[in-house]
Amino acid sequence: MVDSAAFSLTNRKKFLELSTQSEFDFVFLDLDIKEALFALLAVRMGFSCAIFAPKDFTSKLHPIVNVKDVDEKSIQALRNRIPHLILPDEYLSIEANKSRISGLLKGAIKRKDIAKYENILNIDETCNVFLEKEFKISSNRLLITLIKSAVKAGATILNHIHTDIITTSNNSLTVSDKTYVNNLQYSIDFKHLLNYETNQQVNNNKELHLKLDKKGLFLKRSLKFSVNNELVRLVRYQDHFLLVCENIVDNDVKLQLILDELNSILDWDNKYSLNDILSKEIVELAQTNTLKGELLDVEKFAKKYMDVSSANFIDRVKHLPVVDTNFESRIEIQELIEFADFRFDEAKQTGINPIAFKNLFYRYGSATDDLTEKAYDLHGELGPGAELWQTVQLWYLIHNEMICDSKDYLTRICPNGKGSDFDLIADFQMVDDYFAKMIL
Repeated sequence: MVDSAAFSLTNRKKFLELSTQSEFDFVFLDLDIKEALFALLAVRMGFSCAIFAPKDFTSKLHPIVNVKDVDEKSIQALRNRIPHLILPDEYLSIEANKSRISGLLKGAIKRKDIAKYENILNIDETCNVFLEKEFKISSNRLLITLIKSAVKAGATILNHIHTDIITTSNNSLTVSDKTYVNNLQYSIDFKHLLNYETNQQVNNNKELHLKLDKKGLFLKRSLKFSVNNELVRLVRYQDHFLLVCENIVDNDVKLQLILDELNSILDWDNKYSLNDILSKEIVELAQTNTLKGELLDVEKFAKKYMDVSSANFIDRVKHLPVVDTNFESRIEIQELIEFADFRFDEAKQTGINPIAFKNLFYRYGSATDDLTEKAYDLHGELGPGAELWQTVQLWYLIHNEMICDSKDYLTRICPNGKGSDFDLIADFQMVDDYFAKMIL
């Protein structure tokens, strides 16, 4: 087994060479949350598992666990193992034109108490407000964390791999590394070539995801409201809001309707306009997965191929060894906030912005300790500030998270391709120069 502490570009050849020396129990040729989680469970149970992904590590997991699924035992179990990437989020759900009876339902907030939950809401008399709880997921980071955990436990997982199945009857395939010019081929033997079938249920709906400038707005809770009977979520993040709009087509007229409705329910001195949209993405729901669905698929495969019962599956998820989660038993959101504040106090002498540090914390978890240590190591050479931390983040990704080029680098930090100053994205020339120095 390759030193899993060095999940790095420089070790790719070693991973492939060792893969030819024995037969794998399980091999996947695609990768997302369920494949990575299955691999982690499998190697923990003594099976051997490899995943050869054709592209970089990116997830199609939907970033929200809705209110109907938050109490699922498997979701709760995984959330408690990776608390910084599956964050609880309270919503104030504003429902218009509801009867007084609905105001007596579970979660309903009395009108006189609304200001206690959010003091800048301007709610029409015909509306009711409900308190709801959901989870917001850092989907790509959840995938990377599961990959690193599986590799540390003994799995072989690589990105940018070309595969050819020689013959399914002989249970053998050839793989080659797309990142190498010589394109050497390696023969891989396996017992089971696994593939999760695509969900046959057709969902033609779309969502519009808008990254919105915060403009100094502070909200205690996220919001839900409707525009033309379509649900809109305003989800809070460290340096932006995410507007998730169901069944909304991307055009300026409809976008303005959404922003107008948001402006109408916020009682503050500013207003949102189209110019405040930092980025937008149309999400095809037919091509996304829910966390509940992913966990159900893993549970089915665990039962079929490893004889794991439903109860045992939950128990195994509860006790998964997951990297970058050394929070000293802190899993509740307020505990994580305090933990991150303490870690920032240790790092602030390096000149890092507090919001930028929080972004790093909710990206890398307890591995921010490694980044802080590296920042102090380079402080004398580079001085304090953003450039120092851009260099540190680039160093960490190259040496710990198997990025192979500048495109991988950008995708890991901001999957939609557009970040902010708080994301500490290095100049691409710096990135290219760093890769040029790597000895492959």
